[in-house]
Amino acid sequence: MMKFFSSCLIHLEDKGITVEESSNFRECEDRMRAIGKNSITPMISSEHNDLSKDNASWLILRKNGEDIGGVAARHDILVSETLSSFWTRSYARLYKGQGHLHVVSDTPRPCDEISGRVIYMGEFFIAEHVRGSRHLLSLYTHLLFSYSQLRWQPDWLYAFVRADDARLGYATEYGFTRQYPGAHVWGVLPKGRATGEYLVAIRSDELSDMARYFNLHPSCLLGVDSLKRVE
Repeated sequence: MMKFFSSCLIHLEDKGITVEESSNFRECEDRMRAIGKNSITPMISSEHNDLSKDNASWLILRKNGEDIGGVAARHDILVSETLSSFWTRSYARLYKGQGHLHVVSDTPRPCDEISGRVIYMGEFFIAEHVRGSRHLLSLYTHLLFSYSQLRWQPDWLYAFVRADDARLGYATEYGFTRQYPGAHVWGVLPKGRATGEYLVAIRSDELSDMARYFNLHPSCLLGVDSLKRVE
């Protein structure tokens, strides 16, 4: 995994891009706002969470001495609680009545296989003036995958992707191997969230297998630089 992490880092550096790791959560949020990010969702916001520097981090992309993007990751442990019940309980607190989930079923849901040591990834943002590169997008997300695996040794990594972006193939571009449409059914839709978000995930053994493959065939990670946007 270290070889794969280093490979992603080298490819980014070849494009003049460096990566800064930071657990100064408030400062990172301010830096993202400064390059055009309109809001920070409460799931990983320092305003709504007392985040431990051992269990959360930002990776900031920089070019020519300026910030051009960022993404955050948070480590949680889910053993006695399912992912679905964790969301339901957390959102009730985070959205303060302005948004809550509709309980779809009392039976286990497919997405509840995501358990144990889990990494939530959010706040992915690239400044508008540097968007358009598939290579940047793939390298950045795979760098975060390998960073998270090396730091926390999780069982799963997951995120949420808007339905339209999932249908355009962005989840695959990011490197996720699993997609769960309709994982969230909102009773009240909060500001900043979208109806029909896909839960996307990758299991740690799938990530390890993928890293071995891309170490042997790096051109298969990069492919054709053809995507148009990422928000």
